[in-house]
Amino acid sequence: MPIVLVRVDDRLVHGQILEGWLPSTRAEELLIANDALAQDELQKMIMESAIPYSVSLIVDSVEKIASILLDDRFSERRRMVIVDSPIDALRLIKAGVDFELLNLGNLAEPEYKACLSRTISVGEECLMALQEILEEGIKINIQSVPFEKAVELNSIS
Repeated sequence: MPIVLVRVDDRLVHGQILEGWLPSTRAEELLIANDALAQDELQKMIMESAIPYSVSLIVDSVEKIASILLDDRFSERRRMVIVDSPIDALRLIKAGVDFELLNLGNLAEPEYKACLSRTISVGEECLMALQEILEEGIKINIQSVPFEKAVELNSIS
């Protein structure tokens, strides 16, 4: 299961993904793990219309995306995974999905406890999830677009 990027981005599919991350990672498959969106057929159709034909899109629950990622039958596809919160990234990890780096792109929680960058503000629950992800040995960086310098979360005081 070559996962080329796991990204937290509360906007899910947008210009930075389409014009930056998909081309730079050469992803063949974009998986969006989001329980609410999995039930919204209209939003899924809108996203499908924005994705290049060369990239397949799968939008489903966190649990279903985890099972897809763990299925060895399609393990050679270059996959990019998007979740809208660190909590869902942690759910993927707890389901057995293995990856080395979590990229934080955009996250704006209205009742934030910490502002980690100009594009990342998180509440208590997300901070706890990020800490647990770090404890799992997964690196976390903040990087909005591929040509921007990544900042390791551990380097932020």
